[in-house]
Amino acid sequence: MSTASTASAASLPKDCLEIYHNTKKATEAVNLRKGPGRNYTSLGILSKGTRFRVNCTTDFYWYYGKVETGANKGRKGWVSIAYLKNT
Repeated sequence: MSTASTASAASLPKDCLEIYHNTKKATEAVNLRKGPGRNYTSLGILSKGTRFRVNCTTDFYWYYGKVETGANKGRKGWVSIAYLKNT
């Protein structure tokens, strides 16, 4: 795993392991969440095909990043890895 210099560690959530920044695509409609888990509040829905730029992870089940396309473009939050694929 390598780190990228485009995001500072200070801007990432606590205990979030910075990973190589890449863009993934939602495989179906999925919640953008406030934290890494289904128990966290939904910040919006990413529709199928929405692009999501990955910044870090805490457990390799959830990615933290920024929405690049769609209705929630520009929002930051957490998405389950199960609903993302490489673009």
